[in-house]
Amino acid sequence: MKKSVFFISCDEAKHICDKAQYDEASSWEKFKLSVRLMYCNVTQKYYKRNKKLTKVVKSSNAECLNPKEREALEMKFKKELSKH
Repeated sequence: MKKSVFFISCDEAKHICDKAQYDEASSWEKFKLSVRLMYCNVTQKYYKRNKKLTKVVKSSNAECLNPKEREALEMKFKKELSKH
C-alpha cells in the first residue's frame, strides 16, 4: 500500500502535535497535522488535551529544585537505599 503525502498515521500525528506545542514542528508537519485534525476524532481529542496540559503547566507556579538541593536529595536517597 502506497503511503500518502497528506495523510499520516495517528501515532505520527501525536508526535507532530507534541512538537507543535513547543514550536518545534515545521510548516509542512503542521499542515499534515491540520489535515489529520479535520477527520480524526482521536487526534482531535489528543490535541485538545495536550493543549490544555501545556497551558496548565505554563500557568503553574511550580518551583523546581536547584542543582545543589537536587544533589543533596539524591545523596540522601542513595544513603537510605544502601541501608536496605
